[in-house]
This record gives sequence, structure tokens and C-alpha cells, in this order.
Amino acid sequence: MKIIRYKRISSTNTKSKTLAEKGGEEWTVVVSEVQTKGRGQSGRTWDSPKGGLWFSVIIRPKIPVEQIPLLQFSFANALREAIERVSSLQPEVKWPNDLVVHSKKLAGILIETKISGSKIGYAIVGVGLNVNLSTKELPVGATSILMDTCRKIDLEETLGSVLSAFAKHYKRLWDPRSIMSEWWNHCFHRMKAVRINTGNRLIKGKCIGVNSDGTLNVETDNGIVPVTNGTLRLDT
Repeated sequence: MKIIRYKRISSTNTKSKTLAEKGGEEWTVVVSEVQTKGRGQSGRTWDSPKGGLWFSVIIRPKIPVEQIPLLQFSFANALREAIERVSSLQPEVKWPNDLVVHSKKLAGILIETKISGSKIGYAIVGVGLNVNLSTKELPVGATSILMDTCRKIDLEETLGSVLSAFAKHYKRLWDPRSIMSEWWNHCFHRMKAVRINTGNRLIKGKCIGVNSDGTLNVETDNGIVPVTNGTLRLDT
């Protein structure tokens, strides 16, 4: 595993994609103390000041293209496990790509892939984890390990723990049922009333399941609706 370190970079995902295009080896890791243009889901920005863990990993998974959504769930499971190991927290996963503690965002995962014919050329797994950040350094609705435990933890130890968990869970991609079951068992909004804004419609109902293709099943007044994307909130 090769780790490339930066003090400041625009985006670890962008740098990793450049390396992957040039033949960068699987498990090349790009980590930076600060990101100036960190990216989240759907083109959103991710605040990435010093004190957080911002990194990306190049992988070249030997799975069918239709199983790409499994990567999101598998690495979310791994990140949750690693956070539990290095802290006293028990984060939950939130569709489609977040980890939350007490309803506040602790971490996010951004996976970007390149398809070559019928195969996955490479995938970039980007992680943003709020570690030793204070309230003033975070946007509204976010939290950090420091804020929830009142103690700072070593960023290198945390990175090592996450990468170890990633490697372990990566070997389990052959077992989609287990991946999805673990994700669902730790889901923040499991069997709860939710509101999902897809950009052109608002879906309200009860979250009753998740599918290996990445869709979320929401039971509405008009039946079960599979949701492919959107911003989810609890309907309280």
C-alpha cells in the first residue's frame, strides 16, 4: 500500500483519478491535511480544514459493472467499523453515502468510477472524516469525533485503522447479501418516516429497505417507491 501525503491539495479524489489514469497501482492512497476544493455527493463541496482525515484510495475491483453500488455500502460498513475501533462512538450509516452520530454528519464517502467496456477500469474511494474539529470549524448539522468524545485522536492511527478495515471488507465483495445486511442493520433511518428531495419531487414515506443496486425502498401512500438519488431527512 503506497501512501502519498500532501499538506494542501485541491481534492484527493481529483489527484487519485489523475494517478489512476496514468496506471497508478491499486491501493495507492492520497491523503492531505487540507483540501481546498473537497467534493461530496452530487457536486456538493466538503469543508476540509486541518484536523480532519481527507484521503482517497485507488482500487481496481474485479466485479461486474452492475455491482458498482456495492462499493458504497461495503466501504461505509468498513468506515463505521474503523470509527468504532478508534473511538467510543457508534456511528450509523445514512443513505446514500454518509455516517452520522446523533443525527449529525460525521463522515462521507464519494466513489467515482471509470468504466472500460464491460469492466471497471478503476474506482476512487474518497473519504472525509471529521476527526479533531471544533464546532466553529464545521458546518451546521455536522459533528466530529472530538465534539462527541471530548478527546483528540491520532490521525495516523485513524487512517491506519480505516485502511485496514477497507482491505478486510474489500475481500467480501463476493457476498452482496452480507454487505447489504450489515449496512441495513446499522442504518440511521431504518423503518423510520423519511422525506427525500430528488430535485424534482419530494417523496415521503417509511424507509423499509435498501437494494444492492443502491436504491432505497420507501413505502408511500401510493405504494413502494424505489428511490435512486436525493437528499434524505427524517420526517419528524
